[in-house]
Amino acid sequence: MKTNDLYREVVVVADDFTGANDAGVSLALRGKKVCVAFQTVSTEPTDALVINTESRALGASEAAEKIARLGADVVNARWLIKKVDSTLRGNVGAETAALQALSGKRQIVIAPAYPAAGRITRHGQCLVNGIPVNETEFASDPKTPVPSADIVDLFFGLAGKSVTVHDLETALAQGDGVLIVDAETEGELDAVIAAALTCEQTPLLVGSAGLCDALARHLAPVRRKQLLAVVGSMSEIAQRQIAFALNAPGVSRVFIDVNDMLNGTTADAFIRIIQALQAGHHCIVQTCSDRESRHRVEDICSQHRMTRAALGEKICTYLGMLTREVLEKQAPDALYVSGGDVAMAVACALEAQGFEITGRIAQCVPYGRFLGCAWHRPVMTKAGGFGKEETLREVLHFIEERMSD
Repeated sequence: MKTNDLYREVVVVADDFTGANDAGVSLALRGKKVCVAFQTVSTEPTDALVINTESRALGASEAAEKIARLGADVVNARWLIKKVDSTLRGNVGAETAALQALSGKRQIVIAPAYPAAGRITRHGQCLVNGIPVNETEFASDPKTPVPSADIVDLFFGLAGKSVTVHDLETALAQGDGVLIVDAETEGELDAVIAAALTCEQTPLLVGSAGLCDALARHLAPVRRKQLLAVVGSMSEIAQRQIAFALNAPGVSRVFIDVNDMLNGTTADAFIRIIQALQAGHHCIVQTCSDRESRHRVEDICSQHRMTRAALGEKICTYLGMLTREVLEKQAPDALYVSGGDVAMAVACALEAQGFEITGRIAQCVPYGRFLGCAWHRPVMTKAGGFGKEETLREVLHFIEERMSD
């Protein structure tokens, strides 16, 4: 991004103060510097500039003139948004036309839906909680009544057509000028941003806080907290817990075959774990693939000429060292170890001197932190045979939704 004062990553032009704040808050919450300008445009360096023209209740020509006076250099941004009220009150058509003329944008995408507030667009109409906006209280707004639910009627002077999100990218590629997009979910607004990215010149986006939130999700996504789960237990419930957790999105599994481990051919396991974490996934490491594995232990011991105890110690020592190497290379937000021997092997590999207990998850997973070692982030431990099928999934939910930094 350029650093001069007249170029920002995002410029939003809103028609009232609260709307301007609604447009910028999601970017601010994701770490962007966002400034709202009133009468004069601030020259303070900022990631996103939101301009409040305070023009919602003005006449159409006066509102358009306010935008024209901003100057083309002010709206020179990678992303330019005409922020409109989600019920389409005000001079939405006149102000959009004026901003297009000022910016020189060839295409306009109008997506005023705000699903989180119950405002959607369907078949080219603005609906509030399923009711056409002109049949709601907004039709009799004392300052800016909304005369029609048909979006094209409210953007008079801009000849456009209504499209679905699925057709948007094609319509943009064909060079269509003004596109009114049906959207009923946040995911569809995310798709509007994705379609805009396919254009050589990003179009002028026209939308409410819902579209601004979608842009914020694209520009500054919130990183989901990650868990590295090391499961050495061969209990059937532990295997069912893994299987259930793998049904959740963003969960990867790295299976390490015990024979490969004993033969020294598991170098790719470390790489696969690192790749999973770098991709933003939770990663579950396991050495038992199914309920039959525990019945093959005798064969493995015989093949490698070792006792059951020696085999167990070998597996635990390997998992402890592997865990330490992973944590040194790509640290997740928390560590989960299942199986008492594995938990102790990990503690030893990390040179921990003790464990401070903080709380408990899912009735059977104590958590806290190791003492006296370099790993200071949360650690969850679970006895191999404890818990329900959902236990590991509940731990993942705790990491994602409730664990603080």
